[in-house]
Amino acid sequence: MWHMTCTLVQSAFNPLRQFLVIVLLLVAFCANAQPDFVTNPSEKTDTNLIKTYLLRSRDLLDTHHDSSYYYLNQALIKSYNIKWSKGIISALTELGFWYYGSNTDLSIKYSNLALSEYYGRNSDNFSNVLYRLYNILAKAYETRGMVDSSAHYFYLMNDVIEEGKIPVKSYFALSLYTQLAYFWLNTNWDINGGYIEPTQYFISKAKIADEAMRKDSITELSFVSYSLQGAYYSSIGNEDSSRYYYLEYMKLRQKHKISNVTWDAATLLNIAETYLNQNQPGKAIEYINRELALKDALGTNVRYLVMGYLYLCKAYYLQKDYTRSVSTFEEVWQHYDRNDFQNKEMIDACQVAADAYAKLGILSKALEYKDIYMRLKDSLMKQDKIDMMNRLQIKYRISEKDKALAQQKLATTEAENRVRQRNVWIAGISFITLSVLALFLLWQRSNRHKQHLQQEKINSFQQQMEIAQLNATIAGEERERARIARELHDGIGGLMAGARMNFEMVKRNHHLENSNDYQDGLHLLEEASSELRKTAHNMMPEILLQEGLVVAVEYFCRKVGNNSPTRIHFQTMGKPRSFAPQFELTIYRVIQELVHNIIKHAKATEAMVQIGFSDAIFDVTVEDNGIGMPENILLTAKGIGLKSIADRIKAINGTMQIQNPPENGTSIYIEVVLKPENQA
Repeated sequence: MWHMTCTLVQSAFNPLRQFLVIVLLLVAFCANAQPDFVTNPSEKTDTNLIKTYLLRSRDLLDTHHDSSYYYLNQALIKSYNIKWSKGIISALTELGFWYYGSNTDLSIKYSNLALSEYYGRNSDNFSNVLYRLYNILAKAYETRGMVDSSAHYFYLMNDVIEEGKIPVKSYFALSLYTQLAYFWLNTNWDINGGYIEPTQYFISKAKIADEAMRKDSITELSFVSYSLQGAYYSSIGNEDSSRYYYLEYMKLRQKHKISNVTWDAATLLNIAETYLNQNQPGKAIEYINRELALKDALGTNVRYLVMGYLYLCKAYYLQKDYTRSVSTFEEVWQHYDRNDFQNKEMIDACQVAADAYAKLGILSKALEYKDIYMRLKDSLMKQDKIDMMNRLQIKYRISEKDKALAQQKLATTEAENRVRQRNVWIAGISFITLSVLALFLLWQRSNRHKQHLQQEKINSFQQQMEIAQLNATIAGEERERARIARELHDGIGGLMAGARMNFEMVKRNHHLENSNDYQDGLHLLEEASSELRKTAHNMMPEILLQEGLVVAVEYFCRKVGNNSPTRIHFQTMGKPRSFAPQFELTIYRVIQELVHNIIKHAKATEAMVQIGFSDAIFDVTVEDNGIGMPENILLTAKGIGLKSIADRIKAINGTMQIQNPPENGTSIYIEVVLKPENQA
């Protein structure tokens, strides 16, 4: 009926059962599932590098599956090395998702390991990854035919929304309601068997969330309510209406350029199924071949390929081409792990294979697959009965619990009547005592709060005084730079320009064009004038005042890179914006000093200057591939270069970090929290 990776919840569990299931899972996987890698605690790394690896893995997941796994593995190893909980949980979660569709056992293994790390490391403030873990486990267990476990995790996902942790009209809510609707459609083969109400309920919920989301933006889940309608009509045997909604779903996705290979493959299979149910194998094969043509794009996600081949097996059978039917089935049966596909489609395919072998007169094979068909069907139906009993037991326990609570409430009421008079006196005395104690505590707390505020004011005043002194010192330095620059440019520069003009006149009057000594002297005079202009420009760059920080830094990097053996790269992140002139001048001086230090000391061949803009944060990153810096350089440095940089950054309430990556080089990261006085 529906073959999307999103299929779900069957029944609800009480809190005690939830807790017991989670504890059992955690114990089992903590004992048996260990990371398949070797860590190196002495290796140096940082959280930014791990975040970069995780982002690269997600970007490469659909196009370069092996590279995606490499970056995930590196992120996991480095997270364990520095014992970073969020990195460990995120990497294990993404590994569980990476294996889904290709190796269900490993998907379940890594997802449960991530779940144990989540609870073992008390990561309650990292709840968004918990929703993703529940989702992966629910889909993986559903793929293995373990309906009870799948329903459990979908129920936990539903709790996240019902508790208000995720908005009802959000992408996550739309995803959950969609999966719950498909779960009821797929788990219960007969939609009229008592489950039509929950199915329609979740379809209506998904439709409301879908329409609300489309008002704000178009996502890969947009218009999924059309696909849900198609699945519903297919379940009740109305194949024409089902196909209409599936085709409308495909048209809307194409119109809005929504592309996702797994959703496309699933929709093509759903349309093919409607034709198979109407005994139109020719038209079904057309859509099955379109789905199988996506083989390269699907990569290791073989689930949809298996479904396509199983449908092709049925289509050939309906065409009475029994030889091609059994050969197609055997290709799937021999080359794919059948334990990963214990669902309705595989069971139906076993029956088709048995019937096809019977038509060919190969009775031994027909009996073999008929036996497999019966065992798989009995197993699935047995699990359905167990789930039904679980629901009935839950209702019975709730009823018994309500009865016990009612009896207990009656006994409690009678006891309260007997002791009410005594409690009145105790309550009065206790109230007076507590009131006196509360007044004393409030007075003491108020006194401590006043002392704390006074100390904060003193500390703030001292810090403001220190920053004001730094600003005054830096402002004085900049005024002195400006004065020297003007004197060099207007004074000495003018004299040298006049001298050059006089030398030119002497050359013409005395015909000294061929005198090498004279020409060399004139050339040296020109170079001196040029160097003087460069020095004046560096001391007070006019381009910074006229064009702004980004243009000035880019020009500086290009100019310095052209005149040194170190290539200087420059880039910006975010939307560039203007700041107060004093703030931009401070940042420019810091970058200028850091680049000069690289050229003088780093022995680097490559360097990068990056400026990042956001609403509240401004950051600068300067990196090189040179020999690196000694540890604690800010504490041990004897020169004034780094001290000057640190003072300037402190004056604008910024912070600076210096790191030496394992592959050599130096990375300096500067971050400033923007304040109103920094704005243009």
